[in-house]
Amino acid sequence: MDAQIEALRRAGCQKILQERRSAFKGKRKQWEACKDLIASGKVTHFMVCSLSRGSRQGENKEMSRLCKANKVEFVILDGTQGDVTTPEGLLMVSIFDAVNEADSLIKGMAVKRGLAARRKAGATGHGKCPYGYVYDGDKPVPGPDWNNAKRLWKLLRDNEYIAQRVLKLHPEFPFSDPGLRRWMGNPLLMGRPRYSDVSIKPLVQPDEWHRAQQIIAKRCKFGARAPKRIHLFTQSVVCGCCDRWMTTVWSGKSPKHRLKCLNVRCDWYGRGLAEWKVREQAIEELKAAVPQMLAALEQATQTKDLELTSEQIAVQQKLETLLALQRSGTPDLDKSIAATRLEFDALTVRDGADWETFAPLIRQPAFFERISEGELRAICTELVEQILYVGDSMKVEITLRNPT
Repeated sequence: MDAQIEALRRAGCQKILQERRSAFKGKRKQWEACKDLIASGKVTHFMVCSLSRGSRQGENKEMSRLCKANKVEFVILDGTQGDVTTPEGLLMVSIFDAVNEADSLIKGMAVKRGLAARRKAGATGHGKCPYGYVYDGDKPVPGPDWNNAKRLWKLLRDNEYIAQRVLKLHPEFPFSDPGLRRWMGNPLLMGRPRYSDVSIKPLVQPDEWHRAQQIIAKRCKFGARAPKRIHLFTQSVVCGCCDRWMTTVWSGKSPKHRLKCLNVRCDWYGRGLAEWKVREQAIEELKAAVPQMLAALEQATQTKDLELTSEQIAVQQKLETLLALQRSGTPDLDKSIAATRLEFDALTVRDGADWETFAPLIRQPAFFERISEGELRAICTELVEQILYVGDSMKVEITLRNPT
């Protein structure tokens, strides 16, 4: 693309629009923006380096006609005739468009055949291996950065999987903020490579990986950004009126934090309650629920019910259908199969709260008086499903996570 930009600048272009999206994958924003500029009458020339750099799906003829209608000159820098209102121009553009489109389809088919042959031979590498792994010619294996990758995951876990915070504190890791978020979402980290069932050494356990995805997905609810500063109930209490997160603010009248709804369109805007009230109620709920949760866990352990749920059966049937279609020769099912496998894995991983570990601690005398806010937040993240503000300045509704 850099070479094309330089060629367009030498040709006298004053505004250059860049587009990396394939013409085979729907509308391209910059291509549509070019049409709008041409129709606006603000440009005199429309330039591309070659017809193949404009479109490979026959859109060049439409663009040429649009330029002619708006008295804009359609310039192709390699010298190809681009005026489709003349017989020779129409013939030239039609031939090159057909050749370019066929060339793209042939290359795409060749790439898919090559990938299918490699997967059939047992290869699992698809693109670049994630940080911590290297490709040994057969499958991804732990690489020289394995220990650093494990340390990075531990730092992310300690910081509630907020990529921006970890990178700010540890700039030695070779990631950008979006890149680190993509790395966290790679299923190969839990030993599940894409498009294959071969065994890969996991960097993190499947239940921990799925739990991380749940935390990230919960934070992305309503399109919320990761918080710059984490308090005890940051992005944990939901307003019952507008269904958005309550915000932790510093009270001006007393040196204490309050939870308030700051959605200006909400009828409860500016209302809330003191953070210590939510803290006390959450602690009481946890203490009272220990016997019930342990009894439910013991009963579930005794029954040892290994039958699949209706949701698991539905996903499993969907996966079997996709695999059958793939075996029969139906193309382009790899992504659907990979996504369905991940969906089934998420349903089979134990998702219950770890009451067995935390119950003995909760029962200790003065346990909650000794722990820090960070430790209490970790306990609430594990054991509390939702905290709902109901418009009362004294209490909230708390739903606990079931151990089964």
